[in-house]
Amino acid sequence: MDEQKNTNLRPPIVTIMGHVDHGKTTLLDTIRKTNIVAGEHGGITQHIGAYQITFQDKLITFVDTPGHAAFEKMRSRGAEVADIVVLVVAANDGIKPQTTEAIKHIKKANKPIIVAITKTDLPDINIDKVKKELQSKDILIESYGGDVPVVEVAAPKGKGITDLLEIIELVWQISPETSQKNAELEAVVVESFMDKNRGSIASVIVKKGTLKVGQKIQVDNEVIGVKALIDDNGNNIKEAEPSKPVEILGFKKNLEVGSVIYENNTTSSQIKKAATFEDILARTQEHKDKFKVIIKADVLGSLEAILSNLPEKILVVSSTVGEIQSTDINLAKITQSPIIGFNVKVSGSVKAQADREGVVIRIYKVIYELISDLEDIATSFEEAKQELKIQGVAKVVASFVIDGKKIAGCQITKGKFKIGDTIHAKSHGGRDISETTITSLKKFKKDIDSISAPGECGICFNANLDFNVGDIIESLGQIL
Repeated sequence: MDEQKNTNLRPPIVTIMGHVDHGKTTLLDTIRKTNIVAGEHGGITQHIGAYQITFQDKLITFVDTPGHAAFEKMRSRGAEVADIVVLVVAANDGIKPQTTEAIKHIKKANKPIIVAITKTDLPDINIDKVKKELQSKDILIESYGGDVPVVEVAAPKGKGITDLLEIIELVWQISPETSQKNAELEAVVVESFMDKNRGSIASVIVKKGTLKVGQKIQVDNEVIGVKALIDDNGNNIKEAEPSKPVEILGFKKNLEVGSVIYENNTTSSQIKKAATFEDILARTQEHKDKFKVIIKADVLGSLEAILSNLPEKILVVSSTVGEIQSTDINLAKITQSPIIGFNVKVSGSVKAQADREGVVIRIYKVIYELISDLEDIATSFEEAKQELKIQGVAKVVASFVIDGKKIAGCQITKGKFKIGDTIHAKSHGGRDISETTITSLKKFKKDIDSISAPGECGICFNANLDFNVGDIIESLGQIL
């Protein structure tokens, strides 16, 4: 009877967590006997992947979560989808801020934990120090009287891999779950991205029930029929049972990481419509005090990490997954927003369109560099915003009165001044004086409509300004 029960257990879902550069991807790479690390930018895993291996005739599913601090939200969700968490700590580095952060998520998710001390083949390691640091973080390991198993690993040499897999199986046997393949479907999205040939693809792990080709499913207000299922080896399959990682084809949009897929119990009339240009423009008008950007990312996990770490002064006009398209350039032009891309491509024709329309595109390969640049932009935003408004600059070189009105004799040093422009006056010491509009411009006693740098003219204002020789006059153009 026990043997029959054991054959009906679903495979455990294991999440790898820890500090950046502590060897998480290398560990999983060794387990899978493939080469993932070579494809990563800056040695940092950029988004979540799920894979299944066979060990001693038993299946184990792994979720590889990124280690950089920018991926806190993804890592938290990774802990929630897992049955067991492997906490990776480097023997030569010990507990780091992101290790502490990972421990917080593991405890919050209330998951069994296994510690893998990596890089044990390197010089200058101190495993006892690592164990004491773990104890200080309330991770009570077995050798210190607790119940958390520890495995010493040197992944490139294959040391400790078999021990780790055996302990995963042992931990799972303590509180396993049966394979509820006949239950109502429940699958968790661990990644979502846009493929230019196949459309939106969601990488999911089935938790309950059986996911089948042709099945009607619903998630995030979208109802679809499953067009195809592809396993982690790239094979087309007809169905996926509990703990199976699989890609789903058929969605019209990218899904949110952590979303749960169910069998269909809604109608298409309940599906939300995408925001129109009018919706977006109305939103930008409500937030004129923020710096507008358009975000494009390779996959939804990356996009979510970027959005969750943006400075407060940044307003995201649009955030989507996939290559930068002509429609993105049009939106950027209308909203006067730069396009910030992460691991995305720009075709020659789209780049040429951006150049013609004066749209700025910046592409990044590492997320923390993108976030850092946006933080710099946010810091200097107020100054940058003022600079963008300035249409012309003039210096007051003389002051005289005509028909009871004070006239500023000015040298135009930059840009252009026109009748009707709003102007901003600053004292010689930089103190703001006032803001008013230009009622007339005179050059050699002749009325003119406008004047560009370099040039000299007399400027008459709608209100009397308390200006002096040496003050600076700035034109902000005609503000409606």
